[in-house]
Amino acid sequence: MLVIRLSRHGRKNLAVYRVVLSEHTKPVKFWYKEVLWSYDPIKHALKVDVDGILSWIKKGAQPSERLAKLLLKETKNEFFNKFIEHRERKGVTKKEEKK
Repeated sequence: MLVIRLSRHGRKNLAVYRVVLSEHTKPVKFWYKEVLWSYDPIKHALKVDVDGILSWIKKGAQPSERLAKLLLKETKNEFFNKFIEHRERKGVTKKEEKK
Protein backbone atom coordinates (compact mmCIF):
# COMPACT_ATOMS: atom_id res chain seq x y z
CA MET A 1 0.00 0.00 0.00
CA LEU A 2 1.27 3.45 -0.87
CA VAL A 3 1.34 6.09 1.85
CA ILE A 4 1.76 9.86 1.55
CA ARG A 5 3.64 11.02 4.63
CA LEU A 6 6.22 13.44 6.01
CA SER A 7 9.95 12.69 5.91
CA ARG A 8 12.21 14.72 8.23
CA HIS A 9 15.26 16.41 6.72
CA GLY A 10 17.40 19.36 7.68
CA ARG A 11 19.80 19.76 10.53
CA LYS A 12 19.51 19.57 14.29
CA ASN A 13 16.84 21.94 15.69
CA LEU A 14 16.04 23.14 12.14
CA ALA A 15 13.72 20.54 10.70
CA VAL A 16 12.27 20.65 7.22
CA TYR A 17 9.86 17.96 6.10
CA ARG A 18 9.31 16.54 2.63
CA VAL A 19 5.90 15.26 1.61
CA VAL A 20 6.79 11.89 0.08
CA LEU A 21 5.01 8.97 -1.51
CA SER A 22 6.37 5.66 -0.27
CA GLU A 23 5.52 2.04 0.37
CA HIS A 24 4.16 1.59 3.90
CA THR A 25 6.72 -1.12 4.77
CA LYS A 26 9.79 0.89 3.71
CA PRO A 27 11.69 3.39 5.88
CA VAL A 28 10.41 6.87 5.17
CA LYS A 29 13.80 8.59 5.13
CA PHE A 30 15.34 6.70 2.20
CA TRP A 31 12.92 4.56 0.19
CA TYR A 32 10.37 6.90 -1.32
CA LYS A 33 9.03 6.89 -4.85
CA GLU A 34 8.28 10.57 -5.29
CA VAL A 35 8.73 13.86 -3.45
CA LEU A 36 5.44 15.74 -3.69
CA TRP A 37 6.50 19.00 -1.96
CA SER A 38 7.67 20.25 1.42
CA TYR A 39 6.60 21.58 4.82
CA ASP A 40 8.54 24.05 6.96
CA PRO A 41 7.25 23.90 10.58
CA ILE A 42 9.24 26.96 11.65
CA LYS A 43 7.56 29.25 9.10
CA HIS A 44 4.34 27.17 9.10
CA ALA A 45 4.63 26.99 5.32
CA LEU A 46 3.12 24.00 3.55
CA LYS A 47 4.09 23.91 -0.11
CA VAL A 48 2.09 21.14 -1.76
CA ASP A 49 0.40 20.36 -5.03
CA VAL A 50 -3.05 19.47 -3.69
CA ASP A 51 -4.22 18.22 -7.10
CA GLY A 52 -1.25 15.86 -7.25
CA ILE A 53 -1.99 14.52 -3.78
CA LEU A 54 -5.67 14.08 -4.62
CA SER A 55 -4.77 12.17 -7.78
CA TRP A 56 -2.55 9.79 -5.78
CA ILE A 57 -5.34 9.30 -3.23
CA LYS A 58 -7.73 8.40 -6.05
CA LYS A 59 -5.19 5.83 -7.24
CA GLY A 60 -5.22 4.19 -3.80
CA ALA A 61 -2.55 5.97 -1.75
CA GLN A 62 -3.44 6.95 1.79
CA PRO A 63 -2.19 10.11 3.55
CA SER A 64 -0.86 9.95 7.09
CA GLU A 65 -2.99 11.47 9.82
CA ARG A 66 -0.57 14.36 10.44
CA LEU A 67 -0.46 15.23 6.73
CA ALA A 68 -4.25 15.04 6.50
CA LYS A 69 -4.52 17.51 9.41
CA LEU A 70 -2.07 19.89 7.71
CA LEU A 71 -3.93 19.65 4.39
CA LEU A 72 -7.29 20.21 6.08
CA LYS A 73 -5.93 23.30 7.83
CA GLU A 74 -4.31 24.65 4.64
CA THR A 75 -7.04 23.95 2.07
CA LYS A 76 -10.23 23.83 4.21
CA ASN A 77 -11.26 20.84 2.06
CA GLU A 78 -13.46 18.49 4.14
CA PHE A 79 -12.31 15.53 2.00
CA PHE A 80 -9.20 15.19 4.20
CA ASN A 81 -11.33 14.96 7.35
CA LYS A 82 -12.05 11.27 6.72
CA PHE A 83 -8.36 10.39 7.16
CA ILE A 84 -8.25 11.90 10.67
CA GLU A 85 -9.12 9.72 13.63
CA HIS A 86 -11.20 11.70 16.10
CA ARG A 87 -10.46 10.54 19.64
CA GLU A 88 -12.34 11.18 22.86
CA ARG A 89 -10.33 12.37 25.83
CA LYS A 90 -10.55 10.07 28.78
CA GLY A 91 -9.24 11.11 32.11
CA VAL A 92 -8.95 14.21 34.17
CA THR A 93 -6.71 17.18 33.49
CA LYS A 94 -4.50 18.60 36.23
CA LYS A 95 -6.65 21.73 36.51
CA GLU A 96 -9.79 19.67 37.04
CA GLU A 97 -7.94 17.46 39.50
CA LYS A 98 -7.02 20.44 41.77
CA LYS A 99 -10.62 21.65 42.04
